[in-house]
Amino acid sequence: MTPSDSDVFSLPNEADAHDHDYHQLVVVVDGSTDFDIEGNSKELQTGGGCILPSSDSHAFAGLGENRIMVVNLPIPPQKAITDEEYEIVSRLFDKAAYFQLNPRLQILASALSGELQQYPNDPILARACGNTLLSAIRHQLNNKDVRQRGNHLDIDKLDQFIELNLSRRVHINQLANFCFLSVSQFHERFKERTGITPHQYLMRKRIERAQKLLSEGVPPIQAAEMCGFSSQSAMTNIFSQTLGITPLRYQKQFS
Repeated sequence: MTPSDSDVFSLPNEADAHDHDYHQLVVVVDGSTDFDIEGNSKELQTGGGCILPSSDSHAFAGLGENRIMVVNLPIPPQKAITDEEYEIVSRLFDKAAYFQLNPRLQILASALSGELQQYPNDPILARACGNTLLSAIRHQLNNKDVRQRGNHLDIDKLDQFIELNLSRRVHINQLANFCFLSVSQFHERFKERTGITPHQYLMRKRIERAQKLLSEGVPPIQAAEMCGFSSQSAMTNIFSQTLGITPLRYQKQFS
C-alpha cells in the first residue's frame, strides 16, 4: 500500500507484516482482525482500531470476512494540508495505541467506508473522508471524560453500542473494551448495576429485537440473522425458554 495524503482504503483479508515511512490509522469497519504493533498484539473487532506511527513495525491478519479502513498521513505533509493542521493531527501519532470507537463514530466510519467503496477513484473524496475520520477520532481520544468512562458505567451509551452491533456476534470483551475495563471488572460492575450478567443482558436485547421483527412480519430465519443468533434453531430455543412460546407461534398472534 502506498502513502497518499489522508486517503481512506478498504482492505481485503490478507496476512501481512511491514513498516513504512508514513503514519497510519486503522479502523475495523466489519469483522475481526489480529494486529501486532512492536510485539503488542490485540484482536480488533468492529469499531476497534489502532494508531500506527511511522517508526513502528506491525503485522495484521484478517479473521474471516472483514472490512478495514486505513488513513495514511505522509511525512512530510503534502500541499493539501496546512502546516498548522498537520501539526495538530500528527500529535495523534506520537505513540502507538489501540482504541474503540464510540457508537456515533462507528456509524461515521461505516458511512465513509460506503462512500469510498461507491467512488473508489475519487481522490478528493478520499482525502475528505480521511481528514474527517482523523479529526473525529482525535477528539474522541483527547476527551478526558471518554478516557475515564470506566469509572462510571454508562448503560445508555453501552445500549447504543449493543444496538449498533446486535446483528453481529457481540463479545463480552468488546463491551469491556468499550467501557475501558477489564473483562472481570466489567462483569462485576455490570452485574452490580443491572442485577444480571452481560450475557443475560445481550440475550434479553436479542429477544426484544426478535419480538419486534416477528411482530412486523419478518420471517423467523431472517429475524434470527438480524438479531445475531447463530441459527434459527438457536433463536427458537432461547425464545421458547424465555417467553414460553416459539417464534412462529408468537408471530401468528399478529397475523
